[in-house]
Amino acid sequence: MEIYAAAVVYNKACRNSLTCKSLFGAVADHVHPLIIDNSTADFGNRDYCAEKGWLYCSMNGNAGLSRAYNRALELLHPAAADLIVWADDDTEFPGNYFGDLIRWSEARPDAAVFLPVVMSRERMISPALYGKYRIRTAGSTDELAGREITAINSGMAVRASVYQNYRYNEEIFLDYLDHDFMRYCRSKKLPAAIMTQVLLQQSFFADSRPERIAALKRRKIFSRDFRLYSKACGCFRPITELQLLKGRIRLELTCSRKGK
Repeated sequence: MEIYAAAVVYNKACRNSLTCKSLFGAVADHVHPLIIDNSTADFGNRDYCAEKGWLYCSMNGNAGLSRAYNRALELLHPAAADLIVWADDDTEFPGNYFGDLIRWSEARPDAAVFLPVVMSRERMISPALYGKYRIRTAGSTDELAGREITAINSGMAVRASVYQNYRYNEEIFLDYLDHDFMRYCRSKKLPAAIMTQVLLQQSFFADSRPERIAALKRRKIFSRDFRLYSKACGCFRPITELQLLKGRIRLELTCSRKGK
């Protein structure tokens, strides 16, 4: 079994990326890193990857996460039983990640998706409880037992066989792409295994206090993607708009007012 670790970087040098640093410290002969570069300027990442012997692809600008993921799937040629690991450029892989992933994949040959426990500060943000109109965080993995779940991309590992019949929805630029994928897995009854002892730290945008201008720009992308995801889920449009309104009010109450 081979493992392909695909990380998408955006306007960041790989040498400054937590993901790249932790990948370089953790890779073995059976782990093959791929860097998909969504940067809008040259950060020297092609040369960095060449030095490390990693596969590299530039998207020639910010093409969005969905297109970056699909481009990665075009470049990789895994066997059906191989694993593809997804990461952002600020996902820090613990030293035990790949060893534990191999053990989980051998112990759960039925599972199509393997999910680490992703923490933002002291809060578990993934996996989470799925609801048609709301995704809710859980206090612990025990709360997820027997429930419908969803998860974020960071550190998610997927058997390559899943992608024989699936590509990411390129109408979704960034947000809820992972939840849309998990929706597909639920619809196909593809089992997901939660790797309870594998903990990843992730810098989560909602847990920061961004400046208002930056927050509004980010919110615009989120709103568009959330509407597309909600439509695909068959959500009632007024409820979708109410959720977005609540999020906008929360943003105005919590973001920094510098540069407003």
